[in-house]
Amino acid sequence: MTFMRLLTFAMLGLLSCSTSFAKPHESIAVHSAQVDVEYSSGEQENRVAAALAAQDKCKQATAELSGYCELVRMDSIEITTGARLKSDNTRRPLFLWRYQSGTSTVYLAGSLHLLKQSIYPLPAQYEQAFELSDKLVLEVNTTALSPSEIYAKTQAAARLTEQRYLRESFNAEDYSRLANVASLYGIPLQSLQFYKPAMAYTQLSLMGFVALGYDPDLGVEAYFTQRKSSQNILQLETLDLQLAYLFDQPKATQIAVLMDTVNQFAEIESAASDLVRAWASGDDITLAKLIADQYAHSELLQQFSEQLLDKRNAAMSEKIVGYLNSNESYFVIVGAAHLAGEHSIINLLKGKGINGQRIYSNDVDLQI
Repeated sequence: MTFMRLLTFAMLGLLSCSTSFAKPHESIAVHSAQVDVEYSSGEQENRVAAALAAQDKCKQATAELSGYCELVRMDSIEITTGARLKSDNTRRPLFLWRYQSGTSTVYLAGSLHLLKQSIYPLPAQYEQAFELSDKLVLEVNTTALSPSEIYAKTQAAARLTEQRYLRESFNAEDYSRLANVASLYGIPLQSLQFYKPAMAYTQLSLMGFVALGYDPDLGVEAYFTQRKSSQNILQLETLDLQLAYLFDQPKATQIAVLMDTVNQFAEIESAASDLVRAWASGDDITLAKLIADQYAHSELLQQFSEQLLDKRNAAMSEKIVGYLNSNESYFVIVGAAHLAGEHSIINLLKGKGINGQRIYSNDVDLQI
């Protein structure tokens, strides 16, 4: 479970559409069974509203067809389809490793926390690893918490404590840029005034992907969670710890991350497509570079990356070592970013003398 997805639950009802708009927005969706027929959202007040309207029109018009609806355009921006993002190489590495001890097997999978229907089905090796495992392990098991618990914990962590309003943290120019991007994606900043900058960052990131057709309910961990009984789902971290990593960052760091996110929105489609393409092709080198490049130009951003990835990787790797010393099998799902780069969980385990086997798309029997 990612920060963005748990915040989708916790902040339900916070985001709303504005009552007026200066420039209309339009999204186009098509159905996989008839790609030459376009379904337009019509004029909408923001890109998220346009995306949802186009998908709804497509689904209603094609209710009797098998297949799926997919966004192909956001205003004048072409959206890369899932078919073009998925690799067609018959043998390619997956974001999936197998670790074995004398008593246990751990399958370690890298997830993208938001995907779209056109990315599915996943390679059969993910399915096989899941079926071979006694336990499903997530970053955080939110199925063990009620929506009211998630909401209360998030509110407590995300609310401002040292100032009255979010806007007090920004100069006029930066706040204007933030407001423009927020309006473009249907996020009323007035509703976020009592929250820390990290809340605005997560909401912007989430809505940016939603406008491109990505859905947190279609992320890899969401896909597998619904197929496992609650008593067989474990977690690597607690919700309190994840919230602390996000909302307890220094204010200057939160502002730097937020404004960097604002700056990246001009290229959000290509950035999202590059990320998904690297994951789908098992290219951890490119994924690591995409992440490193994102944070390279600021010391504050590098510190944020170290907290959000490197520090958590160390704790997660220790948990995985514990699983290998048990008598059960595990399917562990973490964000793919945790499995790429110099300080990845893969390298940390290797440093402990624990070497895994990379699974490939043409591997037939994972038990061999």
